[in-house]
Amino acid sequence: MKKFLLIVCGLAFTLGLNAQLRFGAKIGGAVSSLSTKNWEGEKEDRYKARLGFLLGGMMEYSFTESFALQPELLYVLNGAKEKEGGDGGRISLHNIQLPVNLKYKFGVEGLKFYATAGPYFSLIAGAKVKEGDKTRDLFKEDGGIIKRMDFGLGVGFGVEIKKIAIGAGYSFGLSNLYKKSSNSEDNGEDKNSMKTGTFALSVGYFF
Repeated sequence: MKKFLLIVCGLAFTLGLNAQLRFGAKIGGAVSSLSTKNWEGEKEDRYKARLGFLLGGMMEYSFTESFALQPELLYVLNGAKEKEGGDGGRISLHNIQLPVNLKYKFGVEGLKFYATAGPYFSLIAGAKVKEGDKTRDLFKEDGGIIKRMDFGLGVGFGVEIKKIAIGAGYSFGLSNLYKKSSNSEDNGEDKNSMKTGTFALSVGYFF
């Protein structure tokens, strides 16, 4: 047991010596939409994509030259537009998002390609629908239509040119944002759901 603890401590110390920590900022554009299902669990075709953006900070903790952990703290504006035949509303979701990605890098000094994957956690700070001159708050309407917390997975790839990182990524929500309603079917089962999907292009800079 003592030998095992010594080995673990030695590895942790070695990783700590080899690890490199750096911080950065990023900004980018986003194209997002919403995937919804009706009461019976059938997929709907209600929404089309809308434009949004993201901005925030990032941290990279490198374990080796190839592997790193990259958490970020971002403000992300996403949502969707309702297709023709609906109310014509434009949904805006204002997210405070925390992605935590495992990062793999390869290349030469000054020019490296990378791929990322990991979960994200999101606090939806605002959720509004604009229909013409009217704006509805989805947190206040009918006691709140959607939840404030979202969770999902993201994947991405890109290139680092010295301290500049240019990347693309897609994140998809795993959480059902709809709150359960009392207007469910007679059997009490409510399969209504709404999930997010966002594609983003970004530019980052490591200090």
